[in-house]
Formats: sequence, C-alpha cells, structure tokens
Amino acid sequence: MANIKIAGGAAVLVSTLKLEAIRLLERYRPNALVLREDDDVVFRVQSGNTGSVSQHGVCFATTTRNEAALAELTLSIPADVTDAKEFAMDKIGPALLQLNHVEAQAAAELAALNEDLTQVRDTITVV
Repeated sequence: MANIKIAGGAAVLVSTLKLEAIRLLERYRPNALVLREDDDVVFRVQSGNTGSVSQHGVCFATTTRNEAALAELTLSIPADVTDAKEFAMDKIGPALLQLNHVEAQAAAELAALNEDLTQVRDTITVV
C-alpha cells in the first residue's frame, strides 16, 4: 500500500512499485497502470522526467534513496501551511486512494509479465 511521509517541508508519496517496474509495465502492459470506469480512463500511473500528482493520476520521476528504490513523488509544503497532514490529505489523498487500486492490479500483472519475459529470454540463443 502506497503511503505519504512528511519530513520537514516536504510531503513524499511513496509507491509500493519500483520506478523500473512502472517503466516495464508502460512498455509491455500499459493497461495495468490504468483505472477505468466503463471505457473512460479515470486514473493513470506513469513515469516521466518531472513528478506530478492530481485526482487523475500520478507521474513518478524519482526513487527512494534506499535499497528498495521505490517510485516516489516529493511535494514542497508551502511555508504558510500550519497543518502538514491536512495539506498532504488535500493534495495527495485523492490520488493515494486510486494509486492503491492501480498498485494491486499492477503487481499481479507484473508477476505474469516477468514469467512471460523469462520464457522469451529462454528462447533466445546467441550463436
């Protein structure tokens, strides 16, 4: 489950997915990163050069600096904000709810994709 960490003047959205996993899914199974209602896309997770978040999606551009290297998004908390938790709830909360749904479907799809890619690799012979 994704979470929000507040440290000093920053609110950090941390995914349970690695950034490299998001990029792999974008390449091979992009629908795993999308939530739909009927045929309409209502939320999307993607990678990019600049992170952003809205009620319609999250774009991750950086990773946590630990071994896990999870996708993360850092927002600066304005100096005049007195309640950092409420700021995070307002700016990131709606996306966090949707992100958790995407992560659940993406994890299952990622496991299947890794099996498929292993099978493909096993068919490749270098002569």
